[in-house]
Amino acid sequence: MAQGKDDEVKPLLSYRGHSRLEAGDLDSHRTLTDPLYGLSRPKRRAACTAIITTEMFERLAFYGLTANLVLFLNGDPFTWLSYEAANTLLIFLGITYMCSVLGGWIADTMLGRFKTILISFIIYICGTVLLILVGCASWEYSKDKLDHTFLVTLCGGKQKCPLSTAAPIGPLGATTSTNGTTMGMVTLEPDIPDCARQHYCGKVILPALFLIAVGTGAIRSNLSPFGADQVKYEGPEVMRMFFNWFYWAINVGSFIAIGAVVCIQQNLNFFYGYLITGIALVMSTLVFVFGRMFYLSKKPMGSVLTNTRKIIGEACRRRKQRRRLYVRQDSDQVLRSNPNPSFLDMAKTRFGGSFHESMVEDVKALGKVILVFIALIPYWAVYFQMQTTFLIQGLHMRFSMKSSINHTVPDCTNASSTDTHQHVFPDIPDIPKDENFQIPPAWLTLFDIIVVLILVPVMDRIIYPRMDKSGWNLTHLRRIAIGMVFSTMAMVAAGVLEVFRIQKILSDGYCIHMRAGNTNYFAADLWVFCQIPQYTLIGISEVFTSVAGLEFAYSQAPRSMQGLIMGLFYMAMGLGSFLSSGILTLLAVPGISWLSTQDLGNINFGHFSYVFFLFAGIQVLALIIFTIAIFMYEKNQRVSSSSVAPISPTRESQRLHVQRGQVSRGSSIDG
Repeated sequence: MAQGKDDEVKPLLSYRGHSRLEAGDLDSHRTLTDPLYGLSRPKRRAACTAIITTEMFERLAFYGLTANLVLFLNGDPFTWLSYEAANTLLIFLGITYMCSVLGGWIADTMLGRFKTILISFIIYICGTVLLILVGCASWEYSKDKLDHTFLVTLCGGKQKCPLSTAAPIGPLGATTSTNGTTMGMVTLEPDIPDCARQHYCGKVILPALFLIAVGTGAIRSNLSPFGADQVKYEGPEVMRMFFNWFYWAINVGSFIAIGAVVCIQQNLNFFYGYLITGIALVMSTLVFVFGRMFYLSKKPMGSVLTNTRKIIGEACRRRKQRRRLYVRQDSDQVLRSNPNPSFLDMAKTRFGGSFHESMVEDVKALGKVILVFIALIPYWAVYFQMQTTFLIQGLHMRFSMKSSINHTVPDCTNASSTDTHQHVFPDIPDIPKDENFQIPPAWLTLFDIIVVLILVPVMDRIIYPRMDKSGWNLTHLRRIAIGMVFSTMAMVAAGVLEVFRIQKILSDGYCIHMRAGNTNYFAADLWVFCQIPQYTLIGISEVFTSVAGLEFAYSQAPRSMQGLIMGLFYMAMGLGSFLSSGILTLLAVPGISWLSTQDLGNINFGHFSYVFFLFAGIQVLALIIFTIAIFMYEKNQRVSSSSVAPISPTRESQRLHVQRGQVSRGSSIDG
C-alpha cells in the first residue's frame, strides 16, 4: 500500500519540519497529533467527514430529481406518453452507469479524482439548473393555464392533439378494432398521432438529463475511492468504518429525497421540489470544495482498463501465431510444458507478447466475473421496474388519504368514455390540492430501502454465520440465484395486482379521480399500499443478488482489478436499464400494443399486466441458464479438487503453492 505514496499530493495545509513516515513505521509512529504522510489523523478524518457529507447531499439531489421523473414528464404541461416517460428514465439511468466507467477512467489516466469530481459537479449543476427552469415553467402553467409565457419561451409552442375516434364497446368492457377484431379490454390504436410523440420541451429536458447523467455518473465512480484514499494508511478497521458511514450517507440522502422532496413535488409543485434538490447539490459541491484543505490526492497513475484493452488487442493480433503453436511438433521445452496456450496467453512475453505473465493472468481472472455480470443484466432490467412501471401502476391506484369516491368516471377502461387526455376530466371539477393529502406512489420505494437496511446486517451477522456452522453451503452464486427467484416473485406479484386492479374497475363500473401534481389519473378504488409486497420482494432480491454478485466479483478478481470490477458492475446495471427500455419500446409497437398509446399511455387501456409477466418470464429464463452454469461450475470444482489423488513428491510443492493461491484469492466457490 505504500508504493503510491510518492504520487500523493499534499493538501493546502502542509506541515513544515515533518518528514513522511515509511509504511512499515505507521503503527509505531501514528498519534493523534503527528502528521501522517503530510496530514495529521484528525484532519484526515475531517476529510472523510466532508466526503461523506458530500455524498449525502448528492444522493438527496439525485433521487429528488429522478424519483418522480416519470410523473413529471407524463403530467401537464408536457404530457409525454407514460411508457416513453419510463423509457426516458431508463435510458437516463443507463447513461448514468455507463458514465461511471468513463469517469473512473478519466480520473485514473488524466485528471485525478479531485479534478474529475469537481468538473463533474459543475456539469451536474448545469443540468440541474435547466431542469429547475423547466419545473418553473410547469409551475407557471399550473397557476394560470391561459398565461404561460415563460413555458412557451423556454419550450416553444405545443401542437394540440385532435379528438380520437373510439371503437365500439364489446362485452365486459372489451372493445373491437375498426376491422371488427376484438382487442381485449380496450381500444388499441395502430397509429400514434405526431402530437403525442412530440416530446414537448424535450429540447431542454433531454440535454438537462444528459448533463445530470454525465455528472452523477463520474461522481459515483470516484467519490468513494477518493474517500478511501484518505484512510488507506490507517488500517482495515478505519477503512471499514469509512465505508459503513459512506453507505449510511447514501441511504440518509435517498430517504430524505423520497420521503420529503417527492412529497413536496406531488402535493405542492415540481418547481419547489427541484429547487430543493438544486440547493442540496450546491451544498454538496461547496462542502467538497471546502474540504480540499484536508484532502490527500493522488496523481493519475494510469488505468487498469487501458492495460486490459491493450492485452486483449495484442492477443487478437497474435491469434494466427497461436494457431501455429497448436500444430508445431518440434517445440522447445517451454512450449512442450504449455502445449495449448490460451487466447490471452499470446500477449505474454514468454509467447512473444509484450506483457508480463502476472498482468495477463489478472485479465484472465476477469472471465468468470464478466460471465456473472452478464447473467445479472436481466436481473437489473427487472430491478429498474421499481422506478418506472411500478410507479405508473401506483399512479392508477388510490393514493389519497381520503376517499375520492365522489369524483368518479364511468367506463374508464373504454376510450369512448373519456377525452383524449386522461389529465382532463370533462364535466368533473379538479380536486383542489389542499383538499386531500396525496400519498406519493414513489414513497413505496422506501420499503425497498428499509428491507435492505434491515436484512443486510441480519444476514451478515446472524443468518450466514449460523448457516456456515450448520454446514449449509450457501455460496455467492447460489445467493445470486435466490435473489433472482425473489425478483421473479416481485414481477408476478405486480402482474397479479394489475389483473386485480383492472377487475376492480370492471366490477365497480367506475374509476376514481386521482390528482398527482398537475395531473389527473383514472384510478382503481384500490389502495396503493397493495404494492408493498412487490417492493419488498425487490428489496429482498437486492440483498441476495446485488450484494452477493459484488462479493463474488471481488473474491475472484485479483487485487489490481478491483477498481475495474466496480466499473464492470456499473456497466452491467446500465446494460440492464437499456434492455428494459428496449423491451418497453417493443411492447408499444403496433401489433403488440401491450402498452397503450391512447390517452397518453393510460394503462387502463392495453395489457399492462402482460408487461410484468413478460419480465418475470425473462428472469425465469435467465435463472434457468444461470442455475445450469452453477451446476457445471461446481461440478468442475469438485472434479479438479478430486483429481489430485496420488501426487509425486516432485510436484508436491507446486500443488501446495496453487492451493495457497486459491485460498488467498478466494477462488474456491465453496469457501
